[in-house]
Amino acid sequence: MTLTFAPDIFESLESDVRSYSRSWPAVFDTAQGSWMRTADGKEYLDFFAGAGALNYGHNHPVLKKALIDYLSRDGVTHGLDMSTVAKGEFLERFQETILKPRGLDYKVQFPGPPAPTRWRPRSSWPAR
Repeated sequence: MTLTFAPDIFESLESDVRSYSRSWPAVFDTAQGSWMRTADGKEYLDFFAGAGALNYGHNHPVLKKALIDYLSRDGVTHGLDMSTVAKGEFLERFQETILKPRGLDYKVQFPGPPAPTRWRPRSSWPAR
């Protein structure tokens, strides 16, 4: 794959918070299981694993099928604080599988990004 953007786009527009990944010598394009592929086809074993969020690896076939099925039926993809069928089904399953068997009386929160981290035009940033 040929990149359609300038190589310095990440440094010029992304937050400096992601400075650790700037040392990685690659622009990743595809991934499956524990392997990631760069735009030029080089493979890397992904020890980062989404900072621990990818217990099943990239694009696990079972999870991928469930996601594609959900999107194909036009399932709500941005519900945030709204009640949705998907959220209700998740909460019921979570209660039956995790909370009840352990006798836990917990509440669940579905947070979005806090206001300061949401995208805002530079002109609205506070002066430093």
